[in-house]
Amino acid sequence: MTTPFRLGVVFTHPTQHHGPLWKKLSEQPNLSVKVLYLSNENQQAGDQLLGNSAQAWDVDLLDGYDYQYLRDLSGKVPAVRRKTTISPGLVSQLTSQNFDAVFMQSFVNYSYRLTALLCKLRGIPLIMQNDATILSDGRYSRARRVAMSFMYPWMMNLADYWLSCGDHNEIHLRHYGIGDDKIIRGCHPVDGDRYRQTITHRQADIQRVYRRHAWDDDTLLYGFVAKYIERKSPFEFIEAIAAAHRQDPRIRGIMLGGGDLEPEINARLAQLNGEVVNVGFVNQSELPLYYAAMHCFVCTSRIDPHPLVVSEAMASGCPPILSDRCGNWGYSDTVIHRYNGLVYRYGSVSALAAAMVDMADAETRDRYSQRSMAVFDGQDLNFAVQSFIEVANRIRQQRGLSPNVGVAELAPALATTVPTLSH
Repeated sequence: MTTPFRLGVVFTHPTQHHGPLWKKLSEQPNLSVKVLYLSNENQQAGDQLLGNSAQAWDVDLLDGYDYQYLRDLSGKVPAVRRKTTISPGLVSQLTSQNFDAVFMQSFVNYSYRLTALLCKLRGIPLIMQNDATILSDGRYSRARRVAMSFMYPWMMNLADYWLSCGDHNEIHLRHYGIGDDKIIRGCHPVDGDRYRQTITHRQADIQRVYRRHAWDDDTLLYGFVAKYIERKSPFEFIEAIAAAHRQDPRIRGIMLGGGDLEPEINARLAQLNGEVVNVGFVNQSELPLYYAAMHCFVCTSRIDPHPLVVSEAMASGCPPILSDRCGNWGYSDTVIHRYNGLVYRYGSVSALAAAMVDMADAETRDRYSQRSMAVFDGQDLNFAVQSFIEVANRIRQQRGLSPNVGVAELAPALATTVPTLSH
C-alpha cells in the first residue's frame, strides 16, 4: 500500500480563496492535507478593514479537508490575525513524523517565522508562496529596501520551493536570489466553479442587481470591489467615472466594499449627479451576481501585489481595467493588455477615463470577456492543485521514491461561456 504524501499547511485564517484549494488537494490520490490555522478570522466576524458593516463570510470555508485551529500564548484561538501571534502548538505539530512537507505564505507574522525555523531544524521541506512584486516593494522607505536587499535573499532561500503566482512575482523572486530550480509556476486560487454555478442558477437575481443600480437598459455598470482605503485609490475610480460619463452618458460606477474612507467617499458622491453609487459591503455568496451584472471591472490600486478581485471578475465574464501598479498584468499573467483587458498608467484620471470609454464598445467588451474567461481557466483551482502536485513529486523523487502523487489530468473546468448580462 502506498503511503500518501503528507502536506502540512500553516495559514493565518480560513479564506474564500484557499478553503476550496485545501478541499481539492485533499481529494487527490496519494496526498493528505492538514491545515493549521492561526486564527478564525472570517468565521466569527468580518474583515476589520471593511468597516463596521462587514460580516463573517457566508460561504463554507472549512468543508472537505482536515484542519485545526491553534491557540496562541494566551491559550485561546485568536479571532483576528495579528503579526505578533505565536502559536506554541506548532512545536508539537511540525515534525517529520507528521508531515513530508509544509506550506506557508511569507514571513509576515511570528508564527510563520517559527514555522520556517522548525522546518529547517527538523529537515522538513518548506514550500512557500507570496504575491510580492518589485512594484509593491516601492511602498517601503529607501532604508528598508537596502535592508531587504541583504535580508531577503537569505530569508527567502529558507524555502525549498516557491510557487509563483505571476510574471511580476517571478521577477521579484529572482531579484532576491531564488533560482529557477526552486520556482514552480502556480497561482493564487479562486473558486471559479462556485462563481459560475451561482451565475448559471441565479440569472433572475443578476437581473435584479442590474435593474437596482442601472438608470435604464442602456446603462453600462463599471464596478469597483475593494476596501475603501488609501492604497486602493477609490477616488481615482470616482473621478474617472465622472469624466467617462461626460463622454458616454451610459457609463455608471458602482462601489462594493467598506472601510476608513467611506465617509469621504459618500461626501464626494453627494456632490455628483448619481454617476457613482456606493453599494457598500456585499458578502461572498452575492458577489458573483454583482460581477455578472457589471460590464467592466476596474482596479485602481496604487499598491496591490496580486488583487484576486480581478480573477473573480474574469471568472464571471467581466473584463478588467487595472492600474499599472497592480502586480497581476504581464505577458503571461492574469491581465494581458489589449488581449483580455486594459492597463492604464496609475494616477492619470484621463487615461483611466479613456480606457473606460474604450471598454464601452460592445464588441471590445465581448472579445475581452471571452478571453478573460479562457485566461482564468488556465489559472483556476486545478492549475493551483497541479503546482502542489509537482512540488510533492519532486520531493518524493529527491528521496528516491516514485512520483505518484495526484493524477495525470484533473477534472476539466466548467465551460468558458456562462450566461451573464450582454457584456
